[in-house]
Amino acid sequence: MLKIKNLKFIIFLFLGIFLFKWVYDLFGGTEALDLINKKRDKLYWLVLAHLPTLYFDSLTWFVLIKKRSFSFLWAFIITWIAQTSGKFFPTGNVTGEFVRIYLAIKKGLSSHESSSTVFADLILATFSLFIMGLFSFFLVIFKDSALINSSYSHYIYFSLILIFCGCIFFYFFIRSRLLKYLIRKKNLIFNIKLNKKKILFFIKLDISLYFLTKKKAAVSKAFLFRLVGWLAGAFEIYVFLLIIDIHVSFVDVILIESFAGIIRAVAFFVPAGIGIQELAFVVIGGYVGLSPSVAFSVAIGRRVREFLVGIPAIITWLVFFGRDLKN
Repeated sequence: MLKIKNLKFIIFLFLGIFLFKWVYDLFGGTEALDLINKKRDKLYWLVLAHLPTLYFDSLTWFVLIKKRSFSFLWAFIITWIAQTSGKFFPTGNVTGEFVRIYLAIKKGLSSHESSSTVFADLILATFSLFIMGLFSFFLVIFKDSALINSSYSHYIYFSLILIFCGCIFFYFFIRSRLLKYLIRKKNLIFNIKLNKKKILFFIKLDISLYFLTKKKAAVSKAFLFRLVGWLAGAFEIYVFLLIIDIHVSFVDVILIESFAGIIRAVAFFVPAGIGIQELAFVVIGGYVGLSPSVAFSVAIGRRVREFLVGIPAIITWLVFFGRDLKN
């Protein structure tokens, strides 16, 4: 089983690298690097611009936890490390969430508390991404209705539909307590046997998720913070474009951030979104009037930011969780 997983990882990784090389050659990769290189002394602003995004991402999760023994500082640090493991390393966003669950347990949360809050946070991220994407879609139509029939529009339609289906699935999964049903029917459906410890964990996870939906004030607040987090991500793009002396409206960067996020979310199986993220920025950048080289430079700028933010996160991981990282 491990070998099959490794094989899938290698295949998708090479596909991502191939796609990255194709985008680089076709859409002015050399010019994009030149744009960034000329302003390399100002790239530290990307780290500062990322702080609001990281703050609101951490705050969303912290609001869902609501445990006095678990401070916001630790929510911030763990979210920072988890996002790095999902982006800086070619392991994928899903791996980053498992890291978040694991480190939260190490800092005092129970396994079902950690798992349920991280899962709920992911669901809120999916809902907020769909809202941002739908809002951006209507903005695009309002800006130019001809874009509906453009050559790349079907990618956006397909991604929006998948995200919407994901929202519907997650809603009924929790409200209908589908996990409880699956536990009861595990032998008939999956033909697997679980020990009592694992069954108890899934029962507690199901209960925790269900009762989280009853905390409407906390969920609403977390959802609002998640939406603001997406806007903060758009602000990062806005700052980068200012660094390379490109002036666009904030609405345009919201379009870029939301649609690029949707496309990358759909292609989550590609490690670190290599190639996918770059293609998404080029495609959506063309919507708002950016040249291919400028749009590609935005994608490279995002990678630069991930590197600049990721290195300190790894050092922090080593300092606070060095023994766990080794294990």
